[in-house]
Amino acid sequence: MVGIFKASTPTLLIRDPELIRDITVKSFGHFHDNELFLDKDVDPLLGRNPFFMKGEEWRTTRVHLTPGFTSGKMKWIYPLLEDVSEQLVKFIEKQCIKASDEGLDAKDVCMRFTLNNVGSCAFGLEAKCFEEDNNEFRQIADRFFTPEGWQTTKVFIVSVIPFLSKFISIKFTPKDVEEKLENIVSQTLKYRDENNVVRNDFLHILHQMMKECKDGSFTSIDVTAHAAGFFGDGYETSSVVMHFILYQLAADLDSQTKLRQEINKVFQQNDNTLPYEELQKMPYLDAVFNETLRVHPPLGSLNKVCTENYTYVPKDKSVISKPVVIEAGTTVILPLYGLHRDPKYFDDPNSFRPERFLGGNKNKIVKYTFMPFGEGPRACLGAKTIMEIVMKMVPGVLIRNLRGPWDTLGHQLKERRYVSHSGPFNTLKKSFWKNGKR
Repeated sequence: MVGIFKASTPTLLIRDPELIRDITVKSFGHFHDNELFLDKDVDPLLGRNPFFMKGEEWRTTRVHLTPGFTSGKMKWIYPLLEDVSEQLVKFIEKQCIKASDEGLDAKDVCMRFTLNNVGSCAFGLEAKCFEEDNNEFRQIADRFFTPEGWQTTKVFIVSVIPFLSKFISIKFTPKDVEEKLENIVSQTLKYRDENNVVRNDFLHILHQMMKECKDGSFTSIDVTAHAAGFFGDGYETSSVVMHFILYQLAADLDSQTKLRQEINKVFQQNDNTLPYEELQKMPYLDAVFNETLRVHPPLGSLNKVCTENYTYVPKDKSVISKPVVIEAGTTVILPLYGLHRDPKYFDDPNSFRPERFLGGNKNKIVKYTFMPFGEGPRACLGAKTIMEIVMKMVPGVLIRNLRGPWDTLGHQLKERRYVSHSGPFNTLKKSFWKNGKR
């Protein structure tokens, strides 16, 4: 535990896995809120996202949404993801024919794939991002997380001086984007109701939740808000992680070869298909996925707020000799990036080594030192379901359809030249493939 200041605000940086367990699980009731709060009366869409909600509102929303993220529901949606994967293969075929020596823009490919998935699974429409470079749906997605004008300044002020969030209201989603999404959802649901159309997608799940909710706590605006939440989870986060996976595989031909062997074997055993159950059982793909998240977590840290005075009694008296009281209102930072790259917990932490997550090695990882999507009740709801499936499909499909080996132009450069920490997510500035031919 380290005391720091955010501007003039005392803040605690937590590095001890046992204390992290207390904060996220054991004593969750004392730390149940995230630092950044959005008022749903000011931002009706993002303000209803569980990440930005507090207290009882968060609990109620979590109860509503949890049934929509079961493995059974994900298996139900999986055929839609397979359809988008087929579109991806056709897109890559055309791009390989047209590609110059610069190769393919991996970031662009990942964003097209994830946005098509969002369009299909969350809004029930064909986003056509493989056919069109900058259509209306992509413009909506790109602007969804873009505060306008004075809002950007307010986000900065609140991030530096958290207690001001009580007095400063923030709106991320531009009004016109909000109206367009509401119109898309209302028109789609109206058409389905009038024509008795049932489509196995997330929008249908949300619509059923609204119909079954008799107390009026889950309304049409909630349906739109949680469908729009896929822009954060299914578009931004997923495309960022996939981009890093492809980059790491391109920079590590040994890992790429091992993964290609595993994927080809699965396809051969399943009539050249990748069934849902098999995607879930591929150990090396899972190891590559987790090691990428360790080296490049989407968020550098998770900032929690102490909601009720908490007394920490240290086990190691040589480090902290007496109990420490964390007062209500104190921000505590869980430094994901620092934990994931701490040599105390990971040997040679800056190296990409998927074997860390294979077999017995996985059991050696100290609990609460690897948590890319959080832990406990407030962990990302879709991380182990829809997001993981989507993020694993791209490397699976591309390795199968591109003989390779892949390479990436300039991967010998220092990581700091390629990784940007300037936005809400850690991202690659640019990445191109070459030599990836069918």
